[in-house]
Formats: sequence, C-alpha cells, structure tokens
Amino acid sequence: MRDGIMRKEKILFTDGIFHSVKSQEDVFSYMAAEDGRIAGTYRERPKDTGFTREVSLQGRHVYPCLIDSHVHLLYTIAMAAMGFSVCEITAKGVEPSDLAGIERRLRAYAESRKKGSVIAANNYILSAVKERRLPTKEELDSWCGGRPVVVYNIDGHSSALSTEMLKKIGIDPQGHDGILCGEAHERVQGKLTDAIAASITLPVLAKGIANFHNTCGDYGITMVGALEGNGDSVKDPTTALITALARRFDREVRFYYQYMDLDKAKRFARFQKQLRIGGCGDWEMDGSVGSHSAAFHLPFRDSGKTAPCYYSQEEVNEAVRRMDQAGYQIASHAIGDCGVERILDGLSCASSGRMHRIEHCEFVTDETKEKLLAYGPQKLAVVMQPGYSWIDRHYLHTYEQFLPDEMVSEMRLRSLYDGGLCLCGSSDSPVQDMNPYVQMLGMVDFYHPAESLTPYEAFRSYTLHPAQAMMEEKDYGTLEAGKKADFFTAEQDFFRLSPAEIGEFRPVQTYYGGRPYRRKTGSVAELFAMLLKKGKMV
Repeated sequence: MRDGIMRKEKILFTDGIFHSVKSQEDVFSYMAAEDGRIAGTYRERPKDTGFTREVSLQGRHVYPCLIDSHVHLLYTIAMAAMGFSVCEITAKGVEPSDLAGIERRLRAYAESRKKGSVIAANNYILSAVKERRLPTKEELDSWCGGRPVVVYNIDGHSSALSTEMLKKIGIDPQGHDGILCGEAHERVQGKLTDAIAASITLPVLAKGIANFHNTCGDYGITMVGALEGNGDSVKDPTTALITALARRFDREVRFYYQYMDLDKAKRFARFQKQLRIGGCGDWEMDGSVGSHSAAFHLPFRDSGKTAPCYYSQEEVNEAVRRMDQAGYQIASHAIGDCGVERILDGLSCASSGRMHRIEHCEFVTDETKEKLLAYGPQKLAVVMQPGYSWIDRHYLHTYEQFLPDEMVSEMRLRSLYDGGLCLCGSSDSPVQDMNPYVQMLGMVDFYHPAESLTPYEAFRSYTLHPAQAMMEEKDYGTLEAGKKADFFTAEQDFFRLSPAEIGEFRPVQTYYGGRPYRRKTGSVAELFAMLLKKGKMV
C-alpha cells in the first residue's frame, strides 16, 4: 500500500524454461503476471522495474496448465468420496480375476457399510474376470446383505444391480437377472444417479469436491469439460446440484448437458459461457467394446453378434439440426465404426459452421477417415482416451478377445492428427483416473505403433487443441500475453521424454492466476465457504 492506495501485484517469474506450446521450439526465460493473467513473456530480462516481486522457478521447465475435455464430474466427485473399486490393475495383472475374488471384496466392503446403505462399485473388469460376466442380482443380494447395489463395468456401459437397486429405479426384479447392457443400461442412468446422490452426505460431498480440486492441482489441470445430465430423470436434480456447485469451484468447468430434450437443456443456458450440449447420456450413438454394445459393421469375435446404433439416421439428423439451429455446440459419444458414421453423417446437417465434437471416435474405416478429415481443424474436434487402449493392450486384452482383426486395425491416431483434426485427449473420469499422463502415454505408445504421436503432439492434445475445441483459446492452451497465468513447473523437458517417463511424469508445482495451488482439506466448513462465493459462468 502506498499513499493509501493498494498497488496491483505484478509478478516477474524468473529462472524458468518456459514452453509456450505455440511450437515445440518456442521457449522463453521470463514471464510477467498481473491480475491473474500473463502480462508479458521475455527471452531477456525485461527492463520494466515496476514488478512488486520476483518468483524464482529454480531452473525448472514451465508449461501451460492442461484441459481435460471429457469428465463426468458428479460421478468423479461421488466415486472419489464414496465409491468402491472392485478390481485393481497391478504389475501382475488384474486382481481379483474371478467371481470368487469379486465376492470376497464385495462382502468385505458391504460389511463396512451401514445396513441399507447404497453401494456404488466401480471398475469391474469383465474382460479380465475368468467367468466373463457380471454378477447376477441373486449373487449381489447374497454378498451384500440385501443392500441396494450397482456394480459398473470398467467402460461404464453395462452394470449389475441387486434386487433393492432394481426396485429403487423402478425395474420389476421378478424374472430379471439384474444385468443391464446396451440401451437397457444407458436409459436408467438418471435414476441410478438419483439413487446414489440421495445417499451422499455433506462430509462426503466436501471430501469429493476437495479431492477433485487436489487432483487437478496434482496433475496440472486448470479446466474440465463436464458431461452431465440424464434424460430419463424427470427433474434431474443431480444435474442442477452439480451445476450450482461447479459455478463456485476454484477450477474452471464447462458443461455439456446430455439431453436430446432442448427444454431440459435450456434450464441451464443462462449459466453457460457458451451453449454446449451432448456428450454421453442421450447423445450416445452406441455403447462400448467391453460391454458388447459398440456398433460395428462386423460381428464381435466371441459372440458372433452385432450391436445396433441407438438412433436411426433420421433421428440423429433431426436432433443435430434442432440443436445446431438453437445455437449449441454438439458433442456425441460414438465408439464403433457404425456409431462414428451415424453421428458424422448427422453433423453434415449442421448449418451454423461452428465446431462440433465426436467423443471417443475409437474405430474409423478408411471411408469415414476421409469424411472426418474433410471437416478440417476448425469444424470438428475428436475427443479421445488413448490411455484406455494402452491399458487394454497391456492388461485387459478386451479388443483382442472380442473384436475381429479388421476392427482392431481401424484404431487411428496419427493419421487423424496429421490430417489436421482438432484432436483432444481426455480421461472420461471416473471410467479412468483423471491422470492426463496415462492418456499421453497411450498417444506416444499407441495400440498401433505407426499411429503414435510425439510427446509434443500429445501435449498439444491437452492444451491448445482442447482450448480450441471448447472455444476457450483466448484464455487457455498456451503461455502468451493476455491469457490466464495458469501453469505448472516440472523437472523434466516433457517433449524429450520416453513413453515410460511420460507415464511417470508429474508436476512439481501448479500455479493458478500466478499463485501456487494450496491443497484443500475437504472439511464441511471449507464447503460452506465455497458455497458463499458468487456463481460464475460455466
């Protein structure tokens, strides 16, 4: 304070190797930050003497913070605070690897919970379990003492429910084995979300929100694209809840509301920085490989059957036209080659010229690849999770068990990147951990080696590309004057790391608005203080 006037803080960051990410070679040595934004970047020490303080970054490498384009935020928070992981991936493989082991884990967990409490179990790895199936409702009833239970397959597209959970979501358990797959699974997610959310207490919520913020800080993430909303829930109170909470988060959240019903989406339009719709939920063209609900031209190797797309081409075309004309950026889940073709053909009905997104886009025929590339970098973003296929190749072996070789050969990465698509990495949390470096590992050591990216290209998929895809490139994606001073430091030059080193890479310190991140405690008092903040646009 000088003469009773509060001086603005202007910080000069020194002793750093700053990577702008505009190109792999663009590096500078000093960076100024003022009012939470980058005020200047310099190769030589600036002559300006108006800095209120200097911060040495101790010779470390400095990078712009990351953006995770595809997160299911409510589930991420809930699972972090109260979820239970059924299977674990270890150096020896997947454990447990049979139903007897699953039974032991579920029994032990249920015994630690109050009678009647909801159990949400995640990360069941069907392809690694010897019996190659989910548990039946009778098994869950016996193992968990009659509690309401849902067990999610690792890909999030099939589930097993106990008798009490079937009743909670309005399914008659009589004659039902409790296993849901394909559309039967997808179209009850709102009711399941409501049932799980109803059991979340304030301490659990506080713990989950703190965990989300601390995870972002640990990995150097500044923003997430949150795909929320359940069309089968009439009032969908959980989506209103997560929107109200996220508007007061320290981290930036941008919502994609997963409704085909425009009126449902419009309830939240006044809170959105840009109108965004879709993702998974009602906007799924198909399911997943592990649940045998991904839509392919060829049948699955083990079952000899094909899975259908969830909507006809006419239905998709009409939905795209309606949402595009209403001013929304559209995102849509598509995994199998038929699913990708279905939404890609639908997006040809969009007339606004704005960029839309395809989520996952895992299997692409030669013909479809040419259609994708015809859009160019400003009209279409592809949001992928290559870390999953890396894990699958090394531990789960889902693709080789369930898919013909012709399908597996359709997995592409470099050919899409080189073709100029806006290719984004993401976690699909809580399907996977939010760890971005596993996804980048999956890019530099791709399922098909010839389709791998360089470390720099992989890093752009978590910075510049998602900033463009989410229409946030004015504030995020690179270290440039005028953008948010959100960055992290690291000991290594990320762009020169081996795949193994990328998988183990972690920031040393994350800065938001030029200030080092301070970890949250997860207390209820901390949650109440957050709720008193003024809501921002999401």
